[in-house]
Amino acid sequence: MDYNIAGQRVIVTAASKGLGRAVAQEFVDQGATVVINSRSEENLEAAREHIEANVDGDGSVLIVPGDLSDPEVVIEVFDAAIDKLGGLDTLVTNHGGTTRRSFEKMTTELLDETYESVIKSTFLMVKKALPALKESDGGSITHIVSTSAREPPRNHIPSNILRLGIYGLSKSVSNEYGEYGVRSNCVGPRMVMTDRIASIFEDDAKRQGISVEEAKSQHVDSLPLSRVGDPQEFAEAVAFLSSDAASFITGTSLAIDGGWTNGAIL
Repeated sequence: MDYNIAGQRVIVTAASKGLGRAVAQEFVDQGATVVINSRSEENLEAAREHIEANVDGDGSVLIVPGDLSDPEVVIEVFDAAIDKLGGLDTLVTNHGGTTRRSFEKMTTELLDETYESVIKSTFLMVKKALPALKESDGGSITHIVSTSAREPPRNHIPSNILRLGIYGLSKSVSNEYGEYGVRSNCVGPRMVMTDRIASIFEDDAKRQGISVEEAKSQHVDSLPLSRVGDPQEFAEAVAFLSSDAASFITGTSLAIDGGWTNGAIL
């Protein structure tokens, strides 16, 4: 589907695999120039090769490695990325999955570690990107945040405590920077098929002594659509939010979860 985002200058973080890579692929297919980031330069090179080998459009992909949990590295990465792009129209923030942990087993060390990798890094990325987005006269920020953070499940304490903060950050930015044409939204994936989801099926199967297919079925049964999502479906939703078609959408969150979210009001 064409969202008319050709020529956009885009940064996608945690994009060496999974949903981040799928989003980068969609933007490149749509004709955007995309900088992808993750900690591993080797993984980024592999991601760039994958995107270029599967590209179906006129866009291009660049890499800027760096660990964004380090404040100084955030500055270096974003300076380099914005310089390479010649400006910035769209920022898509993403981060690795959090550790599954019960409250009883949760430690202050893990809490601090998750804060650094989820909240502080996202705050710093937005802080660094906003001046360039204001200059683009209508930039867009989309945060990839787990849908389950809005309906906290058992034994997910790091995510339950901290990922909610990204929703608040996004809403605050939408309120304060709307006058500059900058939009900020969140997307909430749930059960969109990636290597991480596959590992969850495998872990659940091992813990319960059942087959991987049985473990998968348990998760699928919780979805009204009764299937896992495709990363392409997810990426197209992010592209939509970054396009002129969504020019009057800001400060909201979109669940891409096969109907898993139970609330009638988002």
